[in-house]
Amino acid sequence: MSKEEKNSSNEESSENTSQKNANDSTNTSRKKSKPSKGKILGLSYKSVGLVCLAIVLIIGGYYGIKEYEYYQNHVTTNDAKTDGHINPVLSRVAGYVDSVYVDDNERVHKGQMLVQIDTTDIGLQVQMARSALQDAKASLGVSKANVESAKVQLNKAQTDYHRVHNLYEGGATTQAKYDDVQTELASAKASLNQVKSHVKVLKKKIKQKKEALENEKLKLSYTHIRARSGGIISKKDIREGQYITPGQPLMSLTDDQDVWVTANFKETGLYDIRVGQKAKISIDAYPHKKFKGRVASIAGATGAKFSLLPSDNATGNYVKVVQRVPVKIIFTQKPNPKYPIRQGLNVEISININQKDTTKKARAQARR
Repeated sequence: MSKEEKNSSNEESSENTSQKNANDSTNTSRKKSKPSKGKILGLSYKSVGLVCLAIVLIIGGYYGIKEYEYYQNHVTTNDAKTDGHINPVLSRVAGYVDSVYVDDNERVHKGQMLVQIDTTDIGLQVQMARSALQDAKASLGVSKANVESAKVQLNKAQTDYHRVHNLYEGGATTQAKYDDVQTELASAKASLNQVKSHVKVLKKKIKQKKEALENEKLKLSYTHIRARSGGIISKKDIREGQYITPGQPLMSLTDDQDVWVTANFKETGLYDIRVGQKAKISIDAYPHKKFKGRVASIAGATGAKFSLLPSDNATGNYVKVVQRVPVKIIFTQKPNPKYPIRQGLNVEISININQKDTTKKARAQARR
């Protein structure tokens, strides 16, 4: 082997050795940088799992205790709905509808005109009643004049009587003349009493005519059907030209201001409920809004007693069912236009049974 070949083989062996040393150093650094298997932040998976489980148990226990304390101090039910007044709009007189000024679901205020009934027939009755009253007053005027005339005749008859009586006592006149003046005096008194009686009759008649006129005027005012309170028009069943009769329902007026909640609590949870206790109101229509309320009253009977066909246990088909008692809860907050409370909405109620009505102020508020 030549000297050059020896040098080249030595160079190749040195290169291989250096490359091997470089690979060994790279593998060593990789082993050092790679974390050990089965550990997180120096802790084993089992230790981390136990820590997480402990945290979950602590949080769950905390909220569990809070819920337990809450339900120990509160009575809740979801068998509740918003309630209020639905006033029927009725007609008091018969007639044809001249105009209808509102539509379904329209908001109206108190005193607003809703329906106008044709006033032709009733207006004629008013004119006739007014004419009859004027005639009665004219007759009364004539009767009063007759009373004055009868008084004059009576005064004359009394004067003649006293004059003839004196002459008759002195023997200066005859019996026939004395009898005539007596008759004239009696006739004058009878005439005066008659015209006075007629005046009394006419006064009573005038009173009746006035009442009749006021009655016809009242009927005329009934042709203007106005809203008795503010609210929303519902179930409108009237149109122009329709003939309506007294007592016929025309539409309904739903009061959306005076609204409360009727909650049906189980009889087993009714013991701790008192008038004046505070309540939290959750309406399904506004799940993120909580309303404040107060227990206003508790019904005197269960809801089953007010049903159309109340149960009769004497029939023998007896199954014990937990009864529910209606409780009226009023809102203590002013109505918010952003959250209109309509009647019939589903509600969840929670009453704080530890807060009782102990002050006179609370009792007075509960009676309202």
